[in-house]
Amino acid sequence: MYKLRDYQQELEDKIFELWAIGIRSIMGQLPTGGGKTNVFGDIVKQDLEKGKRVITIAHRNELIFQAKEKIEGVSGFTAGIIKSKYKPSPLFPLQVASIQTLTKYKVMPPADLIVIDEAHHACTEMYTRVLRQYPEARILGFTATPWRGDGQGFKFLFEKLVCGPTTRELIDRGDLCPYKLFEAGKTIDTSKVRRNDEGDFSVGQLSQAIESQIEPDDVVKEWLDKAKDKQTVVFAVDVAKSKEYVAAFCRAGIPAEHLDGKTEDKEREAILTRFKLGITLVLSNCGIISEGVDIPGIEVVQIVRPTRSLSLWLQMVGRALRPAAGKAFAIIIDHAQEATRKKLCLPDDDWPWTLEPQSLDEVAKRFLHVTCECNHVFKPLPNEIPKLVCICPNCQKENTFEVGEGGGGRPEPKLNASDKEKAIDLTINPDHQNIFDEFIEVADRQGHPKPKDYAYHKLMERATTEGWLTEISMGTWRYIAKQLGHTTKWATKKYQEIEEQQRELTPRELDRLWKKALEKVHPLSAKKLFEQHSRLVHYQNSKARIEITSSPLCKEASKSKENVKRALHSVGSFAAVVELKVKNRVE
Repeated sequence: MYKLRDYQQELEDKIFELWAIGIRSIMGQLPTGGGKTNVFGDIVKQDLEKGKRVITIAHRNELIFQAKEKIEGVSGFTAGIIKSKYKPSPLFPLQVASIQTLTKYKVMPPADLIVIDEAHHACTEMYTRVLRQYPEARILGFTATPWRGDGQGFKFLFEKLVCGPTTRELIDRGDLCPYKLFEAGKTIDTSKVRRNDEGDFSVGQLSQAIESQIEPDDVVKEWLDKAKDKQTVVFAVDVAKSKEYVAAFCRAGIPAEHLDGKTEDKEREAILTRFKLGITLVLSNCGIISEGVDIPGIEVVQIVRPTRSLSLWLQMVGRALRPAAGKAFAIIIDHAQEATRKKLCLPDDDWPWTLEPQSLDEVAKRFLHVTCECNHVFKPLPNEIPKLVCICPNCQKENTFEVGEGGGGRPEPKLNASDKEKAIDLTINPDHQNIFDEFIEVADRQGHPKPKDYAYHKLMERATTEGWLTEISMGTWRYIAKQLGHTTKWATKKYQEIEEQQRELTPRELDRLWKKALEKVHPLSAKKLFEQHSRLVHYQNSKARIEITSSPLCKEASKSKENVKRALHSVGSFAAVVELKVKNRVE
């Protein structure tokens, strides 16, 4: 029978104390490797022994079956599984559920306690829809990282946040491993990689940057130099890169396997088993091992996908920090440059976790976002976008917005019905589809190494030249995204970027954008010059035109053109060619 460590017991006691005084919903935080499953497993055990019914919810296979195994081991109760392709056992008082399956239930199974694993995902519509069905049940969420990059928060889902010791404290106690962090010999320059609407790097551009700067053999060489013969998890930016790294390791005689979200359940289980047994020495993955995989034998993590996401970074490095016999320290090999890493934190830095939502930064504001009257800036949830109505996670006020809104400021009025239909057109335009497919056929005949990428660039070129780029529907972009191996989120971003670049800004929007850009202009003398003698009169189709109201100052203003260009790009939605206009002349 597992006995909780003292810090785990202290965390559990705090949770029960809050429940005892009427606090119904609680989020618990423990660093990766701190044993959160053991804590909520013991809480579940106590409820089951009192005749209560419990549902534990997770969003991925690894989390579901890990929670089932640990809770059954701690409690002695057998858990039913609520998941597609598994036979339900509704009479069991303990259920472990896939959120994707549970959300489809018309009648929810009874529960006195709902436990949510990796609860930083819980503000999405699937979770809130389920939780609304349990107004009397106690709610317990657990995560290592109570943080989101979309401006959403947790204060209206959970009433209290209870944090355990920090990573540094657990290392000092011997409950986590000390670590050595190495910057790889071959690093990835991300200075020109755009960031997405959650502040992290654009996966497509990041993949291209990695491909142009690092060879798979470089990854193997780095491992041989710093972590030879040690059990390692490699984090890749996409499936193709992960498979390339595995092939390179295997060529070097190192047993390696690949894992991703599409790996079949039985094969995934077999791969993880071989890795745990040490038959496989290197496990390369895309988006799988960063959450919920408990393998203390992992000695090394090799990160070949730079990130600006604090949550993802801590989840990745935390995989190696679990203590194990004969493991003196963990090794972290980071292929990101120091400048990128400084934007995050060291694995054992303290972090002020909170339930409060954090406003989007200036980069994330380039994409679809809403600024509420309370001044909180956030990205609408996916289920809110089709409705063009969203709830502020800071004050709960209802806001309306436009698809393609990206310049900041207050939410715009609701669109009329015809504009709504255009904004969320999910149908595929057969003419545009045929053009794309024909370009693929041309590329195939010519033996192009990447025919679909070729078709995409040719489509963009033709659509831009012929003037129908903005007519490509969201549904067509999703079709193109699927062909390119991208997600629907990529299609949404592409649609929004084009809408924003093509949209003619109102004088008020131009003025607002110009004021924000001038905050970024240096030196102060240049900033004052533009503040007093200029205005932005055009910002569209990759062009920005600035009118200089005092002709004698034109020459002086021209010296700062590049400075202004950078400032506009930092606050706007695209890099523009800047023109300075004086009366009827363009300088």
